[in-house]
Amino acid sequence: MASSTDLAGVRVLVVEDEMLVSLLIEDVLTESHCVVVGPFDQVPTALEAARTLALDAAVLDVNLAGTMVYPVAEMLSARGIPFLLLSGYGPEAVPPEHPTWTVCSKPFRADHLIGMLGDQLAAQRAGRLPG
Repeated sequence: MASSTDLAGVRVLVVEDEMLVSLLIEDVLTESHCVVVGPFDQVPTALEAARTLALDAAVLDVNLAGTMVYPVAEMLSARGIPFLLLSGYGPEAVPPEHPTWTVCSKPFRADHLIGMLGDQLAAQRAGRLPG
């Protein structure tokens, strides 16, 4: 599991439409010395950010007001940027065509979220990032 120092300076895209959850994610990332990019609460703006911004990782809420975040995840995957899907549905939130995508269940513990994000970054660095 990654420590917060492992994430110092990591630019993390945050895509979340619930303000309180978004603030919690931002606090957790900031406490781990990450640079928060966003948050974005709609797929079109999040997709543009995922396509154009310098990013190291992302935390994506699966369902943004009824719209699935999968196009953003696919863009990040195409760019080789690791991400976590956040969902209250657990592993069922992963589309069948992408069984290797990683889900962090809501509600989440801060240390679990940071550990999973660190694991995704380590897998990317080792060339084992799921696509």
